[in-house]
Amino acid sequence: MKSDTQIKQDVLDELAWDPEIEATRVGVEVKDGAVTLLGSVSTYRQKFAAREAAKRIAGVRAVVDKLQIELPSQHRMSDSGLAERIAHVLNWNVSANGKDIKAEVSDGVVTLNGELEHQYERENILRNIEHVSGVANVIDLMTVKPQISATALQRDILAALRRHAVVEAEKITVVTTNSVVTLEGCVESIDEMERAERAAWAAPGVTNVISNLKVV
Repeated sequence: MKSDTQIKQDVLDELAWDPEIEATRVGVEVKDGAVTLLGSVSTYRQKFAAREAAKRIAGVRAVVDKLQIELPSQHRMSDSGLAERIAHVLNWNVSANGKDIKAEVSDGVVTLNGELEHQYERENILRNIEHVSGVANVIDLMTVKPQISATALQRDILAALRRHAVVEAEKITVVTTNSVVTLEGCVESIDEMERAERAAWAAPGVTNVISNLKVV
């Protein structure tokens, strides 16, 4: 089992390895496997990338993101200008029906509202918006419409988990209540946890995934 000191060094090395991240501006604290990211970055994309980099490290049980975003002058713009960019992303996104999503912008913070058919559409929209220059943060209030029965949902998710080679499906229990999925059990890393969560979200009609999975 890794010590907190080893985990911290691995996270620092991973941050330095990722060319998207200004690693010298990011501080790392670790306690009992929980990683806290401190400091500031110049874009929302870097904030996201730093969080994902920490999650990739073996032994990390949780990630607390306290990074601040300090937009450089060339990335700053009016809320109306940023809103136009966001509207363009939503209207021309071929992988999601973004025209049903409404975006509000205040001081560079983008709030998204509306309904989608699938979780992958939500992820696609978020992935595109995080690359937009001028975005200081994103608040996701989008929801997914329920479509199938709880029994069918549970069956499909369990089948999906068994297909994923990196997920030990036999250690995970799936409970479905209407369109809400609860995952119980143990996994070996945050990466495995997130793969299990994505598998659950991939089922059509899932409106929420409650993850009670533990990293051991």
